[in-house]
Amino acid sequence: MDYKPKKRQKRHQGSGFTLFRETPNPHEEEESKIEIAPELSLNEFLVEQSIPLATTQVGDCVWVVGFQGNDGINRLLSLGLIPGMELKVVSCTLEGSVLVTVGGSCFSFGAGIAQKIFVTTNLASIKKKEQQMLINSSTYLRDMPVGARVRVVDYEKVYRGYKGRLLSMGLTPGAEFTVIRHVPLDNLVEIEVEGFRLSLRKQEADALCIEEVGND
Repeated sequence: MDYKPKKRQKRHQGSGFTLFRETPNPHEEEESKIEIAPELSLNEFLVEQSIPLATTQVGDCVWVVGFQGNDGINRLLSLGLIPGMELKVVSCTLEGSVLVTVGGSCFSFGAGIAQKIFVTTNLASIKKKEQQMLINSSTYLRDMPVGARVRVVDYEKVYRGYKGRLLSMGLTPGAEFTVIRHVPLDNLVEIEVEGFRLSLRKQEADALCIEEVGND
């Protein structure tokens, strides 16, 4: 769907610098709904911790999560902002205007737009915490029963030397496979990945951080 702005938006571009301002429309009813990017909205804590870009301070590193108003995500994209994008605040005024850098480019947002762009300072720590929780809740492949359907979460730090071989087998994070059988005498675990059967040695199997996939 093509985005059609409800307010007149002024965009001025220079060398590596883009300025965004909106001209107020007194006849337009203000939208209070905040649209969070779908891939981020599942994290309730992240949504609760989001704040307007206009309330950030110089030196803050923040991540874009949403926009206030109808068609919010399309508004973000029209501003050159992608959900999850990291911004560095380099200047801000008492009125709410904000200057940020993204890579080698500078973006200046007027107070009206900066008040509607929602960001978080916690995205990196939240992602790290969620990943650690997944790793901590995972189990060893040798403990999974025959017939179990499991998913690769990460790789055990102690056995990271086997990561390259596992990747070459298609056992990448997110890959799902089925446990076919255990061979205790040979310390092998046989699995099926996308129609192919593989035999993993104990150290290779222990290098996988996995979680069981429930039945749909």
